[in-house]
Amino acid sequence: MENLPPQKLRFFDAQSGLGLESSAMDQIDRKIVGELHNDGRMSLTDLAESLPLSLSATSERLRRLRESGVITGFGVRIDPQATGRAIDAIVDVRLGTGVTADALDEALRGQPIVTNAMHLTGRFDTQLRVAARDVAELDELLTLLSDHVGAEETNTRLVLRTIAGFPRPAPL
Repeated sequence: MENLPPQKLRFFDAQSGLGLESSAMDQIDRKIVGELHNDGRMSLTDLAESLPLSLSATSERLRRLRESGVITGFGVRIDPQATGRAIDAIVDVRLGTGVTADALDEALRGQPIVTNAMHLTGRFDTQLRVAARDVAELDELLTLLSDHVGAEETNTRLVLRTIAGFPRPAPL
């Protein structure tokens, strides 16, 4: 595997208004990210042994991937059912007229049973992933959304099972 320096990319960050320069990931960077996705607890030594790089070069690559924001952190995957969260649900939310997404966002930050939230295009404004202990806890969230946040409509679906191999990372 040839070890060429990655290309520099220029892009405009609309939020900050700044032009930024970023290094494109090369084949070795992709291999590092792939290996760590499969085993986030892999030692640096084992990671270096899986690459055509020295330990110090691997460490530098890993540092650069973290500093550039490609790798945003390391975590643990928890089975919600094993922790007493038997209800896995998807909740679509359509906000009423005059209700801002910011108001919904703020309300959701105080709801630990909401494990993921995405603003969407289409009929519904937001989609939530919820891990509730029971139907009563899910109902409390739905009541909060309609009575206190101003959701005009919600649509709730129970997850029967997650397909093996999902969720998975975006392709590199």
